This record gives sequence, C-alpha cells and structure tokens, in this order.
Amino acid sequence: MTLKPDFGTLEKRIRDLEEALQQCRQAGKSVSEAEETSRALFNATLESAILIDTKGTILAVNEVAIYRLDKLNVNIIRMNINDVLPSDVAIQIKNKIDAVISSGEPIQFENESEGSLYANTIYPLFGKHGNVQKVAIYTRDVTVQRQAVEALRESEEKFRSISSSAQDALIMMSNRGNITYWNEAAERIFGYTKKEAIDRDLHWLLVPKKYLEAFTKGFENFKETGQGSAIGKTIEMSALRKDGREFSMELSLSSFQLQGQWHALGVIRDISDRKKAEKERLQKEKLEGVLEMAGAACHELNQPLQIISGYYKLLIKDIPDDHSLNANVKIIQEQIYKMGEITKKIMKITKYETKPYTHGSIIIDIDKSSNTIT
Repeated sequence: MTLKPDFGTLEKRIRDLEEALQQCRQAGKSVSEAEETSRALFNATLESAILIDTKGTILAVNEVAIYRLDKLNVNIIRMNINDVLPSDVAIQIKNKIDAVISSGEPIQFENESEGSLYANTIYPLFGKHGNVQKVAIYTRDVTVQRQAVEALRESEEKFRSISSSAQDALIMMSNRGNITYWNEAAERIFGYTKKEAIDRDLHWLLVPKKYLEAFTKGFENFKETGQGSAIGKTIEMSALRKDGREFSMELSLSSFQLQGQWHALGVIRDISDRKKAEKERLQKEKLEGVLEMAGAACHELNQPLQIISGYYKLLIKDIPDDHSLNANVKIIQEQIYKMGEITKKIMKITKYETKPYTHGSIIIDIDKSSNTIT
C-alpha cells in the first residue's frame, strides 16, 4: 500500500517546483537577453558579418550582409555560403576559409566584385578540443576609401610634378616659423638642400639682418591672425643665399589654416638677372645721353678752338723769339692742346663712369668713360 505524502511534503514540493520554474524562466530570460545583445552587436557594425560552420553552412548573418548580398526576401540561414555569393567570389572565399580551418589563423585579403572593392577578414572560432568548428567572415566596402586614397595620391603626384618643375621657389612655413616644404627650385635659388632647410627657422636662415627685426615683430601678429603687411601681395626685397650673398627676389605670400594654426606659403622668384638688366639698361640710356651731349659739346667747342688756334699761329709769327710774351704765348699753346685732347676723349666715350664732385654732386669721369686710356 502506497503512502500518500502529507500536506507539508506536498507544499515543499510545490515550492521546489515553483523555484525550479522560476530559475528556468530566469535562465530563458537571460538566454533571450544574451541573444538580443548578440544580435544588436552583430548588426551594429558597418561590416557585413556571416558565421558559418566548417562545411560552409550559414549559421548567422547580420543585416548589412543580407542587404549587400541582395537577399532581403530570402532566408539564407542553413544555406551554403557558396550558394549566396557570386561564383568568382565564392571560389576565392572557399580557398581562404579552407586555409583558416587548416592553419587556425585569421586571414585578411581584398577582392573586387561588380566594380566595388572589399576588405575581408576571416576569423577561426575554436571548439572545446581546440579545433576550428566555426568561421566568422567580416567584409567591409572600401571602394570610397580607396578612391579617396587614389585621388589624394594623384593630387600629391600632380603637386610634386608641378612643384618640381616650377622655376620659382615654393616654401611653406609653419606656425612656429619653421620651414615645412622646400622644392627643387628653392634648392637651386638659395643653395640649401631640402634636408638642410626643412625644420629650420625661415627668418634666421633666409632673411638679411636689416629686415630681421621687422619680420620677427610681424610674425607674432601673423601667428594670431594670419595677416601681415606682405600677405596677399607681391613685393620685391632681398634674401640671403647659403654662401651669404644677398640677392634680389620677388615674393608672393599667402596664408592658410592647417589644424587650427596659421601657415604661410611663399612663391619666390630670383630677379637678380632682371635687376642687372634694368641697371644695364639705365646705364645704356645714360650713356646715350652722355654721347649725345658729348657730340654737341665737341661740335660747339671745335669751332672756337680752331679760331683760337688760328689766331695763335698768326700771333706767334709776329713775336720775336726773345720777346717776354713768348712764355705766355706758350701757355696758350699748351691749353689749346689740352682742350683738343679733352675734345677727343669726349668724342670717344663708350661707357658710363662717374666720379664725385663738389657739394655731393656726381659728374661724368671723362678719363674712365673714354676708350682713349692706354
């Protein structure tokens, strides 16, 4: 005969069952929450994510992957990954998956599909015994990034080509006043190699001492505002070469902001030859003026000089050799000769040379300007 449990025993069993049921519910809730968290994490990434077993069966897939595979209306869980990928991609992916399963090491690679570029990473997931049981495939569309990189590379190549072939120096200065860019023309004009110039203080390296104080003061304002007396203008000034020689240059200066700080870009042209040509042109013009003046002066001087010379010859005939006037007449003869020589020199002026005269004035140096000097 079976004994029936008393009321207390039944009550205890009921409480145990309720507790077990509560634990089951709590466990189920925890599992549900874990699954929900996993799905949220799975779908939070911008990469497509696919989880497969070692046979290629799809176990899980995120929304990005479904959209990218164009399977919005298809349940691809339990399908083989080879059946949802383009054939050319499927072959490549299979080889990579086999390599991950074999080596137990993750693999990264890129592939192209339908005009887009993808960066892939395949991770192995291990079981209790250390063998690969599952594989996670993450794929990121890097088409835009690659295009941006290519565009940047092309832009940099164009800039390098332009700056390398430019006849003008291109020099960039940082907010600290140091040189940050120095092209080939700058090397040729100033004599410093790129290695010697980069990160050097621009003002101390290139600016003559007579400008240094003004430049230093102006630079403080430039660092704050990006403005200055030379910004946006083309000016002529002097600069220093590596050998210490000063030369004339034409500077076009502009400013720009980089990471919140003001920087400057200078385009510098060596105008030494132009200045020399201008100086030669001015000297030529002055010489032409001198020659015109000399021709007119000689023409005006020759006629009275010939008359004086003629009267001198008549006068000397009427004066006896022992007369006291002979000494004075000889002086006249000497001065007539000197005037004749001066006239010859003036007529043969070929260059423009000057010498200081009284009261700070300057006059033509006839002796140096004439080619009669022997």
